[in-house]
Amino acid sequence: MSVSTETVQPFKFLRVTGHPGCTFGCEYCNPKREYNPVMMPTREVLDTVRAGVELGIDTVHLTGGEPSKRKDIVRLVAGIKDEGVQTIEMTTNGVPFYRLVEDLAAAGLNGVNISLDTLDREKFHQITGADALPYVLEAIEKSRHLFERQVALNMVVMRKNLAEMRDMAEFARQTGILVRFCELTPHGPYMQVNPRLFPEQHVPKDEIISVLEGLAPMDGADKGKIDGQNAHSEYLTLGGDFANMTVGIIAPYSNGWPCPGTDCVRLRIGPTSANSCVVYPERNLMGLSYAGKKEVLEALIEERRQQMATNGFPAHHQPAYLLYRFGLPEPAVE
Repeated sequence: MSVSTETVQPFKFLRVTGHPGCTFGCEYCNPKREYNPVMMPTREVLDTVRAGVELGIDTVHLTGGEPSKRKDIVRLVAGIKDEGVQTIEMTTNGVPFYRLVEDLAAAGLNGVNISLDTLDREKFHQITGADALPYVLEAIEKSRHLFERQVALNMVVMRKNLAEMRDMAEFARQTGILVRFCELTPHGPYMQVNPRLFPEQHVPKDEIISVLEGLAPMDGADKGKIDGQNAHSEYLTLGGDFANMTVGIIAPYSNGWPCPGTDCVRLRIGPTSANSCVVYPERNLMGLSYAGKKEVLEALIEERRQQMATNGFPAHHQPAYLLYRFGLPEPAVE
């Protein structure tokens, strides 16, 4: 069924898994670095993006795993730009991104979210399984000059780094970069490897806010001007020595996995091309013609419209998390 983009708000945001593998083995994510090596070929990704642009897509966000691990990531970004996408963003851990950032910017990358959980090199190695903090800092320094204000740091807050929130906020103040404090969530491969990590290390949203309140006077910030696409994010300003600097909080677990409902304008494509309007990997784009890909995207948009009409929104995307991040099936229930 075709959806008229003239009578309804178009879906504007396409999230694409650039590579399901990662250069890190973070203890709260995928410590064994397991992933499905099957990936959607670049030509098929670009055909899908082109179909999406015809249906209203204007922003593509590349994620992983680690998207900069993809061998042709620069060519992929350039190809996405050539398809008419207005904004291309990436979420990265910085490695090997730090070596590619200039080429990616020249190819059309407009902004980046960089993961950074600690400024302590030894603790960084412990959390990520990689002695790579200097490379991540290099990625941040290059990015803040190349992408101006379109740079954000994501810090996963745990018991072991809770006391470093002040250091991270000060680092953000000095560099002029937005920092977002992210709540640990109870899904992903780590839950099978170390199920005790979440109850032992989880810091709820209220406690994260309490730490920020201890740093400086706080006030609200206009989310729509910063990140209107993320249902889980909220923003505050820190006064005092922080001079009304904006900080973010991403706390889906504490907030009950909110869905943006009728304001949602996102589609997702996983590494093996399983795709959905948020969570339902019931269709696949791999091997389809351009016309076939467009037909699938139209059907997904229609499915989402029906969800909106009936308020049938999912509570959260845990059932499909492994598939969309790493191309892995959910573990069998014993």
